Amino acid sequence: MSGAALSPEEISRELIKNRHTEQEVASLIHDIEGHPDVDWVPLGREPNNYSIVENQQADAMAAFTELVVNSIDAIILRSFFSEFGDDYTGEEFSSLDEAAEELVEQDRDDIEVIAAGEQNGPYSLTLYDNGCGQPRGRFEHTFLNVLTPGELKQEFDFLQGKYGMGSTGVLPFCGEKGYKMIASAGFNSPNEWSWSIIRKNREKTRYEYLVVDGQPPQFDGEILDRDRGTFVKCFEYQNEFKSTITKRFRHRLERYVTESPVEIQLTDTRYDGWGDANTKGLLPSIDDRRKLLEGVDRIEHTFENDVLGTKDIEIYLFKDEDQLEEIGLSKGVKEAFVTGTKQTEQAILFTYNGQTHGDQGQTFIQRRCNLRRISNDTLVVIDFTDINDADVVDLFKPSRDRLQNKRPSKVLKSELEEIISENEMLRDEEERRKSKDIKEDSEELEEDILDDLLERNPSLKGYLKAGDKAPVIDESGDDEVEYDGNFYPSKFNIIKSYRSRGDYQVWDEEGEEMYVKRIPSNKSSLQRFELDAEDDFLSREKETGSVDAEMPSIIKSKRLKDGILSLRIDPPDAFSSGDNLTMKLDVNPADTPTGSLSQTFKVEITDPVEKTKRTTPKDDNSGSAGFELPDATWVPEEEWDRHEFNEHSIVRLEPSPDGEMTLFINEDAAPLVNFRKRNSLKKSGKEYVRKTYKLGVILYSVGQYMEIEREYGEDPRWEEIDPAQVVQTSMKGIAESLLDQTITDDKLKEITY
Repeated sequence: MSGAALSPEEISRELIKNRHTEQEVASLIHDIEGHPDVDWVPLGREPNNYSIVENQQADAMAAFTELVVNSIDAIILRSFFSEFGDDYTGEEFSSLDEAAEELVEQDRDDIEVIAAGEQNGPYSLTLYDNGCGQPRGRFEHTFLNVLTPGELKQEFDFLQGKYGMGSTGVLPFCGEKGYKMIASAGFNSPNEWSWSIIRKNREKTRYEYLVVDGQPPQFDGEILDRDRGTFVKCFEYQNEFKSTITKRFRHRLERYVTESPVEIQLTDTRYDGWGDANTKGLLPSIDDRRKLLEGVDRIEHTFENDVLGTKDIEIYLFKDEDQLEEIGLSKGVKEAFVTGTKQTEQAILFTYNGQTHGDQGQTFIQRRCNLRRISNDTLVVIDFTDINDADVVDLFKPSRDRLQNKRPSKVLKSELEEIISENEMLRDEEERRKSKDIKEDSEELEEDILDDLLERNPSLKGYLKAGDKAPVIDESGDDEVEYDGNFYPSKFNIIKSYRSRGDYQVWDEEGEEMYVKRIPSNKSSLQRFELDAEDDFLSREKETGSVDAEMPSIIKSKRLKDGILSLRIDPPDAFSSGDNLTMKLDVNPADTPTGSLSQTFKVEITDPVEKTKRTTPKDDNSGSAGFELPDATWVPEEEWDRHEFNEHSIVRLEPSPDGEMTLFINEDAAPLVNFRKRNSLKKSGKEYVRKTYKLGVILYSVGQYMEIEREYGEDPRWEEIDPAQVVQTSMKGIAESLLDQTITDDKLKEITY
């Protein structure tokens, strides 16, 4: 580039250090591209590369995460080649964790994300790592390709970015013009830099990169005092966070990088006084703030699918606002983990080698598991690191940000629904939070009002349960039981009846015959044991405990919490009603002379249980006798904030995992207030209107909810839609005329002056 205003070295440094917006980059390119040695060639030498690039990623943060993953791989590869040279098989390590344990050194290895540009405006993101880099002979083939960037990594089972997604997946999010600069020097060839800048050419509908004399520009020297490694700079990167990247940007990045073997430093040059932030991913960050957690549950579960196999499921439950206040903390302290869009979209994470490959939103916990109170404070992580590459493709999209619509993912979601909805820790906390808002309702709902409503609307009977009409409120709660388990358990007993952690009975082996566990032939069943081990007994790294069965496949999941071991037992399909088997369990290691504990019991297969479905209600004339109303609580105006109510809100529905329903009804809703204002009601009339309104809201709300569930409950298009929210919205219209339609003219004359 003789005769150019700037040399290749000066241009690269200018792009890295001083140019942060598209306009600034375009100005510099304009100054140099008129030179006869300068040209632009299609990315990957593929003229029709536009659709390849544009269809790789749908989310800006997921795409940027691929760059971070590539940096982790580069650091591990650098250490690998330093130790093994060219004399390697690619099978030296079986997993990323194993390789990182030996090859990563925190004081030496460096990954940094740097934000530069305007405050609260457009800015660029630069990623630097001191990994293996690429020598000049491999730079173009590795960094400026669209189909083969991950070729080298496919030799190594322990690397992540083997599919070539990270190199170009960020381009659609690099502003309007797609500017991305890459500079790299191989670890064994310091100061020998190659670089280029990529842009979007809309006229030719392609992505292209800068070459000088037919190849990427080169120079000898340093960039920002670094003599080797790789810089990747994404100009005007389009993500939702304009504030410092050390806060909300970091929190969203951690949603995709759940556990990194290399610490990632985040630096923002746009703001003074914030300082740098460092992260090794979401799970280490949670571990650093354990006081924010109400509890952690670790479950080992075997899915009914060979691709899924047996997986570890971790459930994190964060404290409620009142629990945080008790320890002197505000609710804002947990915003890094379970608030905002990240929780709405990513409450359940499916991870592989510490990177999120798919997720489910908060609606899954709300809608499918009916755990509404705790859904905003619950995070579920399932580790799929041990599945092979072929199964990764079957389970996750190539973009590695969502699940495939195939059989394994359907089984995963179905069984995960059961695991979460039946989890004791979550159910107990859901009930605790709900009970704070449920008041003892002394209001007797007149039977004649209910009879009248049902006589005029007989189909509503189908939405009531058989039983007493009066709601029952259980104010008794389990006393908290402090638990301190043993590293080596010494006690292993069968629990024959269980109410709570502090209220259960164990099987007396000496005084009784062998314990019998009866299980329907078409259903799994939970069996609990008393095991005085620490909660992490089955998952800790050193001297990992085990619970082994002679027929391992019969145990579908394992959970150890506060000294209670819960096993979900699922008889093989070959067993039918009347069959039985003897089941022996061994716990190792243990504080016993033999180093183990054991229990033996009998599993008896019983007749299958029929799943009953609520049918469309039939008209009959039996009145209200023998029907039970759902629990319903009035919410006065002074409590609106707690329920996110205003004058237009009518009701909030909270279905439970057991199929029960609790309603919270706005006592000062505009339709009820306006009806009272329009009519000069007697004292008895005010009570009648109040009770009639409450009954009407209950019946119409529950009726709509059940019809939606019946019609669309299994429809995948409704998977992310919450019927409770649909009903809450529709009731705003129904309530406007509910009292006018329900109270007859004759009755209105009777209750008014």
